[in-house]
Amino acid sequence: HARQTLSELPEKAVVYGVSSSWSHAKKLPQPMEPKVVHLLRRGDIDKPIREVSPGTISAISGLPGRFELSNSNQESLRRAALADWLVHRENPLTWRSIVNRVWQYHFRHGICDTPNDFGRMGGEPTHPELLDWLAIWFRDQGQGSLKELHRLILTSDTWKQASILESVSDRCLEVDRDNRLLWRMNRFRLDADSFRDSTLRISGRLDLTVGGEGIEQFVKTAGPQATPVLDYTQFDWNSKTAHRRSIYRVVWRGIPDPFMEALDFPDLALLTPKRNFSVSALQSLTLYNNNFVLHASGWIADRVKSEVPAEQQVERAVQLCWQREPTRTELKSFEAYSTTHGLRALCRVLLNSNEYLFID
Repeated sequence: HARQTLSELPEKAVVYGVSSSWSHAKKLPQPMEPKVVHLLRRGDIDKPIREVSPGTISAISGLPGRFELSNSNQESLRRAALADWLVHRENPLTWRSIVNRVWQYHFRHGICDTPNDFGRMGGEPTHPELLDWLAIWFRDQGQGSLKELHRLILTSDTWKQASILESVSDRCLEVDRDNRLLWRMNRFRLDADSFRDSTLRISGRLDLTVGGEGIEQFVKTAGPQATPVLDYTQFDWNSKTAHRRSIYRVVWRGIPDPFMEALDFPDLALLTPKRNFSVSALQSLTLYNNNFVLHASGWIADRVKSEVPAEQQVERAVQLCWQREPTRTELKSFEAYSTTHGLRALCRVLLNSNEYLFID
């Protein structure tokens, strides 16, 4: 009865408007000026001591802890002063923090393993001199260019190492079993976004268009309240928007995509300075049966069939997915499997293999 009553209600009217001020409920004043912040006695909001002026961390030497503003009540001046403080050449936090996060992206561990905490409660950097050198290089020579910073790291000998070495010294394992000193590369699994984009890339369908609106890879229907109902299983993977990069996906907080969630896509309701990586049976089942993987297997098979004759298709599929030539044993086994189950089924197996999912 309740659902029937809700369905009979008229469609909601939508009004768009922009205002610099508005009336609050509970007779609160309009936000014409920044809210006054007080230093509190023992954190009690009922016991203010004095008003706090606009400023930042006073413990950082070399930079003023208070902003000298011509009009401290003007919100834009406060934001501009904070922006200038953040990008100041002598700010020791900004440049270190940025290079540490980029390093963490490539090695899965930052030089400082607590990217959100560079204070005393955070972890100590394993290579403090390297962190300082990178910060100064990024500020001065790189001119704050993230592209140049990525290029510097990706062309380094450290990044070019393999995770599996032919011979491992017992001394290395004894001193640094967790590889914090980077005597080899860390082996890691592709994150959810990289798996999706890489799969689209080798299928030849990745849309590299820059910019534009976000894409909804689900079927959305009205929910009983303000939050809609999202059905990820009914999305048309052959639609025009299905092949855009993951960065353009529309993601609803509290309504995760089951496929991306199984691959440890972070919860948007929580701060995630470091992504978690797990290996579970649920991941295997999801990767083998999800609609995206099933469609992608067909796309890769179609690409292979369009590029090479039948006798070379298995070899070409392995080249695309594993970025190497198959061994004789692998080729013989895969050809038998493809003959029995089809090339699409073989591509599905290749996408679910450790060699595709993990970077050595």
